[in-house]
Amino acid sequence: MCVTALYAVAERVGANRIMKAGGKFHYPFGNSELSHDAEVKWRRRMAEAALKVLMKKVEKPTVFTPEELLTQ
Repeated sequence: MCVTALYAVAERVGANRIMKAGGKFHYPFGNSELSHDAEVKWRRRMAEAALKVLMKKVEKPTVFTPEELLTQ
């Protein structure tokens, strides 16, 4: 599984489960625009989304977004 802002690269190299990073390239699991407390909550939601990716059955490289995973 890969969490990245460069999801097209992850697809090309054959990663099966790819989650688009919620943050920027330099810090995919961070958001410096938020307050400390808000960022902690935001990071937890990204980790929850990543865990859902791991539970998904996939046949080929599949790209997920945190938003779609957290609304299911």
